[in-house]
Amino acid sequence: MIGGLLKSASRWALVAAAGIIVGGVAMPSAKAADLGGDCCADLEERVAELEATTARKGNRKMSLTITGQVHRMILGWDDGHKSDVYYGIDNTNSSSRFSFTGVAKVTPSVSMGFDITIEIEAGGTSSKLSQFDEDGKVGTQINGSNAASFNASNVDAYFGDARRAAFWIEDKNLGRLTVGRYESAGAITTIDLAGISAGASASVVLVNGGFFVQKDGQYGAITWGNLGDPAANQGRTELIRWDSPTVAGFVASASIGEAGDYWGVMLRYAGEFSGFRVAAGIGYENVTDRLTGTVPGPADPGITGPEPDVKAWGAGLSLLHVPSGLFAQGHYMAAQFDGGPSNYWGQTVAGKKDANQWLIQAGITKNWFGFGNTALFGEYSKSTDWGAGIGAGRTFTAPAGSGLVTISNVTDTDLTVWGIGVTQNIDAAATELYLNYRNFSADITGCINNVCGKASPDDFHAVIGGARVKF
Repeated sequence: MIGGLLKSASRWALVAAAGIIVGGVAMPSAKAADLGGDCCADLEERVAELEATTARKGNRKMSLTITGQVHRMILGWDDGHKSDVYYGIDNTNSSSRFSFTGVAKVTPSVSMGFDITIEIEAGGTSSKLSQFDEDGKVGTQINGSNAASFNASNVDAYFGDARRAAFWIEDKNLGRLTVGRYESAGAITTIDLAGISAGASASVVLVNGGFFVQKDGQYGAITWGNLGDPAANQGRTELIRWDSPTVAGFVASASIGEAGDYWGVMLRYAGEFSGFRVAAGIGYENVTDRLTGTVPGPADPGITGPEPDVKAWGAGLSLLHVPSGLFAQGHYMAAQFDGGPSNYWGQTVAGKKDANQWLIQAGITKNWFGFGNTALFGEYSKSTDWGAGIGAGRTFTAPAGSGLVTISNVTDTDLTVWGIGVTQNIDAAATELYLNYRNFSADITGCINNVCGKASPDDFHAVIGGARVKF
């Protein structure tokens, strides 16, 4: 509507201009008779009135772009004792979300902008499901720890968790400074050149992390998410972040968050040589932020207990041979835990054992059918000691009446994941369709019912199929 009005206004302005000068002769009386008074001032005033009452794309200075994605899937699972299929759930590998972004030119070399990204983090989310809860719990930020499941139709899920809420200012020569809630600089994992991350995330527990391990029908208080990496790299927080301009394919980044107790750096590269597309990165981060909610001591106005000191680093390398479509990509990352609990990188307790993980994915991606690239791939991953503690080990206590079994004195954990998958891009609809299988197997050294030693729960099998539709 406003576009049509502006076009009409432009036409009248052109007519007025033509009336002012025809063959070099001024015609002020025609202007006054046709439009009355100052035509341009009247038109500007009318446009301003319409803008004040009409929904529009941004204001007249800052642009507004709305983007996002809907990502839903079907999950079939088998834990060796029970099996089921869950339909229509949100895939936490890359959650459904929408973004409002804007940019405005300040000078030819300086721009400013903003990013607000909202995602779903409530019921029907893959990382919250388990054998005993097919709904997924409402986030504890809504109803607390006793949040109810969605056991009735028309009980709507909460949709409103802010991933990003930040502004930025960028100079072409000095880089970009971001202030607000945003991803930190830090440990880097797999950079996905093949376009398979919708179904095969670099973090292996975002689909089944809430499921409990079991052996011979006895379910332990450990989840598969306790045994794998916590998807904590480049965590989102309130921060200041700087990203350099791109120089010979390299971009350097640094950030500091909250009260200065969460900082990180990273270096990324992207380039193409002789038909090979290359992406790589390495990053490091350090966290000394105490676990929120710890009770202060009577003589100490601050938080008691030892200060945590989490150090983590990660590096990724991805290669794609463009003519053939052959690709290989992967990463290695490690975390060192000292001091008290922080809740970063899964350090919810003191005395957590250092941990590491690596992943490799390889296959071929080609546009064989004309719709977009089809990617066929296999993958393999190892995660070590994410659920383990030092000294006497870590204890996973079963809630009263849960039917789970407490697993204590856990000193070693090993998780092996392998999988295969196919992703079909539909370029005309900005959509990825995928079908993936992953097998999870683990070894846990600890004590169950006063029997101690190494135990291997039954393998967990996950089959997922879904679509990520972008807009």
